[in-house]
Amino acid sequence: MNKTLYDRKAKLPDSLIKHLEQSFNALESDSNVEGHNRNKELREKGFVTYQQLKRMKNWFDGFSGKKEDAPFILNGGDRMNTWCNHVLDHWRNTLENGKQVKHDTGMSNQFIKNHEKKNVLVNPHDRHEKGINKFDSAVTENIKKINQLMQNIL
Repeated sequence: MNKTLYDRKAKLPDSLIKHLEQSFNALESDSNVEGHNRNKELREKGFVTYQQLKRMKNWFDGFSGKKEDAPFILNGGDRMNTWCNHVLDHWRNTLENGKQVKHDTGMSNQFIKNHEKKNVLVNPHDRHEKGINKFDSAVTENIKKINQLMQNIL
């Protein structure tokens, strides 16, 4: 869905970096604790990629422990979870709204993209016809005549 968002980067707000640092210093964890390395990497880089945001969101969505647990705190807690969701929603909505505006102004459907089937380019805007109607009209007429002759004979 969001292929165009890959490798997009978001700068972490200074307040969030400070929050991560405070969380890191408060626990004094070692590198074996889940979230330790992520916390350190985020503070050092100061930005996060779309792929990282998706992984972080997935981690928060799947987290079943308590909010007081070290992994939750090291990953930034509720503050990081809210920020991740906000950035991802913003990027995804911006992409979809752009497509919707193009569609509303009369451009061809932006939600369907061209694709290939067995090295044949398929245009999604072509009508999909079933049966005999999808062939050339001359061929179609000949087939109809043959079918009528066959019915008369039988």
